[in-house]
Amino acid sequence: RRDLIANISRDLRTPLTMIVGYSEVMRDLPGENTPENVQVIIDEANRLSRLVEDVLDLSKLEANAEKMDLEPMNLSGAVDNMVGRCSHMTAKDGYVIRFEPRQQDAWVNGDDLKLSQVLYNLIGNALTHTGPDKQVLVSQRLGEHSVRINVTDYGEGIPEDKLSDIWQRYYKVDKTHKRSRVGTGLGLSIVKGIVECHGGRCGVESKLGEGSTFWFELPTVPPPAAGDP
Repeated sequence: RRDLIANISRDLRTPLTMIVGYSEVMRDLPGENTPENVQVIIDEANRLSRLVEDVLDLSKLEANAEKMDLEPMNLSGAVDNMVGRCSHMTAKDGYVIRFEPRQQDAWVNGDDLKLSQVLYNLIGNALTHTGPDKQVLVSQRLGEHSVRINVTDYGEGIPEDKLSDIWQRYYKVDKTHKRSRVGTGLGLSIVKGIVECHGGRCGVESKLGEGSTFWFELPTVPPPAAGDP
């Protein structure tokens, strides 16, 4: 708990320092009121907002106070949508996110908003840890009664003895606290909480020097019959 408070405090302090610093420069120095400086303030405010939202989400999940609005949904379509959104945000930096073609769509009884958060967090985690090729692969494995979504990066990998620890809040394999390209350091804990609220499970497979595959698995439901709303 002390480590958690220390990490959250550090992540709160960094954007606040940036916001105050850039605001003071823009106030005091002629010519510094530029679109670039304004964008820094906006980006840091958004980072601050994401951290606060993640802390609140995790608190509700751990207190079993987060209610899921479950209904039949096309999980494959949600993956398509999220891959497209994340690709749009990161393509300018050279990242490539692919959703491996599938034979059919997978339907689950899920909360569309919360499962989209799961997908966003897993893709964001992969972007943070992917290798020099900046490639992320998302794939679907559909079984008789369940579907597994895999998110693979080709980065540094995780030591085998650390795999069970990475779902902890703010856990760092190398114990070095650093800001993620996407996310807040609480994403994997939130993923685990949301997936378990859906009656599913999650896990990770990794090889040092080759990358990691984070996955979650949910029970499937039949697709709606033709003509159903």
